[in-house]
Amino acid sequence: MDIRELRTFIAIAQAGNITRAAEELHISQPALSRQIIKMENELGCKLLERGGHGISLTNAGHLLLNRARELSDLLDKTEAELKAPDVASGEVSIACSETRATLAIAHVAKRLELTHPGIRFKFRSESSDDVTEHLSRGIVDFGIAVGPARTDDYHAIRLPDTDRWGALVPADDDLAAAASLGPQDLIDRPLIMPEKILAQQRICDWMGCDLTRLDVRATYNLLYTASLLVRAHVGAALCLDGIVAPSPENSLAFIPLAPSLTSHVELIWSRSHRLSPAGQAFLDAAAAYLDEDREQALQ
Repeated sequence: MDIRELRTFIAIAQAGNITRAAEELHISQPALSRQIIKMENELGCKLLERGGHGISLTNAGHLLLNRARELSDLLDKTEAELKAPDVASGEVSIACSETRATLAIAHVAKRLELTHPGIRFKFRSESSDDVTEHLSRGIVDFGIAVGPARTDDYHAIRLPDTDRWGALVPADDDLAAAASLGPQDLIDRPLIMPEKILAQQRICDWMGCDLTRLDVRATYNLLYTASLLVRAHVGAALCLDGIVAPSPENSLAFIPLAPSLTSHVELIWSRSHRLSPAGQAFLDAAAAYLDEDREQALQ
C-alpha cells in the first residue's frame, strides 16, 4: 500500500458510502471498489462490510483507519517542515488532555499570531494516554498532560493552573447543595470514574478504600460523554473542575472534594524528536508567557 491508497481508504470511511466517496475522489465506483478489494487481498483481511445503506468498518478496518490517519498526518507534518526548514511557519500540533489549563496555551497561540503569522495550530482533544502515545510516535509536537510526565521520555514545563477534583452531579441531586464532598458522601454512591488507572488510584487513595469497594457504574476518557450519563442519573462523575461548566441549561452541579484533591498540568514534548522552527518558536513563546505569569504572581 502507498499513501494514496491509505488516503483513499480514509475518504471511504468518512463518506460511509462507496458511491459518495467515488464522487468526492473523482473516480468511478468500480475502480474504487477494485482498490478496496486489492487492499483486502494484500492485507489478508476484510476491511469493509457492505450493506444496503452504505458501508461499515470491520475491526481490521477501524485499526487501518486509525493508522492511516496517523501516517497521513505525519506525512503532512513532515512535508510542511521540509518545505520551510529554517522558517518559523507551518503547523504546530498539540494533543490536549481535558483541562482548563489549556487556556494558558491559547493565550500563547494568540501572542504568537502577532509575531509569527505563518504559524497555524492543530489541537486534538485526547485522553491522557493518547496524548503521550501520539507524542512518542511524533504525530504531535506537544502535549498538555494532567499529572507528572515520565522525565526520561519528555521535557516538561508546569502550567500555572492547578486542577481540582470534584463530583459532577445532577442539579436536582441531594448532593448538589453541598459546599464540598468527603469520602463518606461518595463511597456508597453510584460513580462514573475516569478510565485512566493512575487517576483511579489517586481517587481511591483519597477515598481510603480499594476500587472494588466502590460502586463504579461507568468509566470515561472524555468528560462530555460522562456529563450526559450524569444528566441521565447514572451516577456522579468524579472529574476535574472547569471542563464541563454547570448551568441551569445542562442541569448539572460541580461540588469540590474535601479534603482537597488537586492535579498539576504540564506542557510536554519528546526528548527524542527535534522540534521544527515553528515548534521552537511556540516553545519560546510559551516559556516567556509562563515566566511573565510567575513574575506577576510573585508581585
